Amino acid sequence: MKGELLAMGRLVGRSLRIFLRDKVGVFFSLLAPLIVLLLYVLFLGEVQMSSAEAALQGVPVEENVLRAFVDGWMLAGVMAVSCITVSFSAQNIMIADRERNVLSDILVSPVGRQTVTFAYFVSNVVVTAVICLVVLAVSFGYLAFSGWYLSAGDVFGILGLTLLSVLSAALISTLVCSFFKSTNAHGAFVGILSAAIGFLTGAYMPISVFPTAVQYLVLFIPGTYSAGAFRNLFMNGALSEIAASVPPAAEGLREGFSMNMDFFGATIGLGEMLWIFAGTVLLFLAIDLLVHFVRRSSKQRS
Repeated sequence: MKGELLAMGRLVGRSLRIFLRDKVGVFFSLLAPLIVLLLYVLFLGEVQMSSAEAALQGVPVEENVLRAFVDGWMLAGVMAVSCITVSFSAQNIMIADRERNVLSDILVSPVGRQTVTFAYFVSNVVVTAVICLVVLAVSFGYLAFSGWYLSAGDVFGILGLTLLSVLSAALISTLVCSFFKSTNAHGAFVGILSAAIGFLTGAYMPISVFPTAVQYLVLFIPGTYSAGAFRNLFMNGALSEIAASVPPAAEGLREGFSMNMDFFGATIGLGEMLWIFAGTVLLFLAIDLLVHFVRRSSKQRS
């Protein structure tokens, strides 16, 4: 047992060194979510402000509070998408090892397959968590500059949700990327995923504007609940401020920006989203373990 833990620690350290050695890769892993944030600040902020004002239907709300509400919506999307895309990108180390037959060499050594798999998983969690926490720090800095309405509970909730989202993304990316044999195929997949996931989870567009069939389709994507929970935590402070002065406006904004979700006809809020999201984490943990044991059994038989 001690030998397996030592081997796993060395494999995790190796994966982290490989990742950090690629300075360009680290830079772009961090830059991608920050570019989305920059585009919002420079170009898309006013578009979302106009959407919020339209949802208010002429009800007067202080501009700084409304902007903080809209800022929270976009930052929630950035965080939800970053956890997914960074995790999938970081799986490039495992796929490169498989492509160059390094993984086969590792498995020849007296190290269990489960140890190797878990080491890749742990290194993915560490890399994704560090990058996403840096993005979160930048997001908090932006809110502190533009308008801070988060409570201490909101901040700790966002931190906890970030770590849970990283864990969820690592479990899903480990499962999906285990089927890739080449870095080229993986890179193409990550490119498509990065372009689509923001829309599929309602991070860049409120789910309420989608056709009904699409609204139900996105309910099968775990990131949808992560994005929904992030929205509630980032936007709740500003929304409470609006509700204190203009109560009717708050409900319109809550519905218009999908802080509540239609879950097959039932309306769910933050609590239900967190429970469902935690359930998907357990589900993918079970699927990962099942796939691992099936593959190990098939290898032993062959």
